[in-house]
Amino acid sequence: MPKLQIDVLIVLPILALGCLSLLVIYSLDKTLAVNQLLFWATGALALFLALNMRHEFWQKYSIHIYLVCVLLLVAVLIAGVEIRGANRWISLGSLRLQPSEIAKIATIILLATFYTGRSTVNLLTHLSSFALILPPFVLIAAQPDIGSAVSLIAIWLAISFISGLKYRHIILLVAAALVTLPLTYNLLAPYQKERLATYINPQGDPLGAGYNIIQSKIAIGSGQLLGRGPGQGSQSQLKFLPEAESDFIFAATVEQLGFLVGAVIIGSFGLILARIIAAREDLDRFATLLATGTASLIAYQATVNIGMNMGLIPVTGITLPLVSYGGSSLVSTLILLGIILSIKRLKY
Repeated sequence: MPKLQIDVLIVLPILALGCLSLLVIYSLDKTLAVNQLLFWATGALALFLALNMRHEFWQKYSIHIYLVCVLLLVAVLIAGVEIRGANRWISLGSLRLQPSEIAKIATIILLATFYTGRSTVNLLTHLSSFALILPPFVLIAAQPDIGSAVSLIAIWLAISFISGLKYRHIILLVAAALVTLPLTYNLLAPYQKERLATYINPQGDPLGAGYNIIQSKIAIGSGQLLGRGPGQGSQSQLKFLPEAESDFIFAATVEQLGFLVGAVIIGSFGLILARIIAAREDLDRFATLLATGTASLIAYQATVNIGMNMGLIPVTGITLPLVSYGGSSLVSTLILLGIILSIKRLKY
């Protein structure tokens, strides 16, 4: 039997982020806090199961996991639950499943499998791998959920770069993206175009499209160094801050607990990412690519969410990993971290 050792420098920041999440969500809505605690219990079980599975299992069944996710994404568009104009969830009785979160896991596993044992000296190989992520990308963008769709691109770029994507290839891809930018903009929904305009000038519509980001920046600024105190703060407690438990939980946290706790959150993500990157040493190619994909996804989501809360990035529906309210995102992230812990600390 393998000797299982846990990397506490990954586990401790996970627990720290979880405790902060529950504390802030409890201050906002006690019912949501109970739900989030149940999500954490489910996620902890999922992490434990992933931790005790050999990573070769994911390679063996990568195409099966991918196909199931594509079918779930199709099912969302046909019979999904629509909330605030977005069709992103499948109703499972009292619970809702967000397949786009599972698709992120499937994308990491599929790309890691694709690049294992494949020559990556030419651009055609990388374009073939990009074709693999197009179906989930298009289906997620159609929900519409541009933030999650772009996360698949971030995963693809990171894994492809580690696999041998050249800088000249990246320049060609960036040039192609810039050429198609006007077409891409025209495909955006009206509210998405409003968000881009609001990013440039949030004061242009302070009670409409610019409201969210203005309230978020007020919340962060009012928290100052030590915060207003748990359960305190006008923006989050008086409901001026929208989606305070999910999209704008970083702003709600800093308002209540201050800049220092905000720095702890950022530092916790930094530590998790550093340990994941360290896990790439002395691993086989598949495990290395799994770690790369996981690190890129967590880095992308944390950067976009925190940047959005601070007004540095246009508003998008990307949650803060391990902190925002929601079961699908939390459980998916914990599964990926369980896989990382399994490939990092199993001694044969």
